[in-house]
Amino acid sequence: MKNKNIFKTSLKIPNVVKFLVKKNLLFLKGPEGSICLDISFFASKKVNPINKKIKFSSFFRLFQKSVVGVFLNFVLRLTFVGVGFRVESIENNFIKLKLGFSHFIFIRIPLYVEVFAPQKTSLVLKSFDEQLLKEFCSKICFFRAPDVYKGKGILYKNEILILKEGKKK
Repeated sequence: MKNKNIFKTSLKIPNVVKFLVKKNLLFLKGPEGSICLDISFFASKKVNPINKKIKFSSFFRLFQKSVVGVFLNFVLRLTFVGVGFRVESIENNFIKLKLGFSHFIFIRIPLYVEVFAPQKTSLVLKSFDEQLLKEFCSKICFFRAPDVYKGKGILYKNEILILKEGKKK
């Protein structure tokens, strides 16, 4: 599989996304939020050209995702699989989950994430920063990681879980 050359790709930036550069920081502001990116690695002169190309490539992808995030939003969906695994309520910046323990699990919702529960067994999370959104989702999934024998737990939407065979007599 051949990788796409990022130097030949063009990026369409919407008019509502504003840029501001201060020292070594690039600020992006859009209708959904604002993100700050560090551009200081371009200033170093003692960098191998190959490493500089790799750094630029990763920065370009990060920049692309930041533009998409502040313009639209990133959305992740979680599904709760198992008897009694459900979202009890979302109020006062807390998610109240029932995950088969003797007590409820309370998780504080960060400022940069919006949470909706269209059903008791699903959770929709939106944010302008993809990395922080994925970190928060993994924090939620940590409480009930998917069981490879029964298939129960907190799964990402469309996540394929290959079940293992149980013990044989």
